[in-house]
Amino acid sequence: MRGRPKMDDSRDKQYRVRLNTEEDDMLEYASQVTGRQKSEVFRNALKEYYQKVRVAEYTQEDDYDEDWDMGGISLKRVIDCPYCGAGNGMDFSEDCDTSSDERQMGPETTYSFDWEDCECCSCGKRFRVSGYICEYPVGAYNYEQIDVEEYADKEE
Repeated sequence: MRGRPKMDDSRDKQYRVRLNTEEDDMLEYASQVTGRQKSEVFRNALKEYYQKVRVAEYTQEDDYDEDWDMGGISLKRVIDCPYCGAGNGMDFSEDCDTSSDERQMGPETTYSFDWEDCECCSCGKRFRVSGYICEYPVGAYNYEQIDVEEYADKEE
């Protein structure tokens, strides 16, 4: 009896990844929506991050062409209403403060925002969104913290 034939691109490397509940929920959601295996979601994310790191490295080289558009990370997010749970599309690039610190592979950029009067597109209730999204190296998502709070009416 013969085994399966060897693949040219065999996946014989294994990594164990520990996830918290929120990260597991994100992975499960991405897998269900795209119809892809969770391992494929990880590999695709790795490929995207790898390319962004390569681009950042390239921009540090002496022969870098300044006309080459680096772009940046997307500051668009879907924020769930704290009242009804409906998704609300928000683009934080429309109103954010930007700060930057120089690091080994170029600047680390932090986009901070504090939107005090958001209105849910579904239930119409007001809420607050604040936090930051960090990009490092240029063009690569690093981390974020986004807090959503019910709006405290002064009339109450």
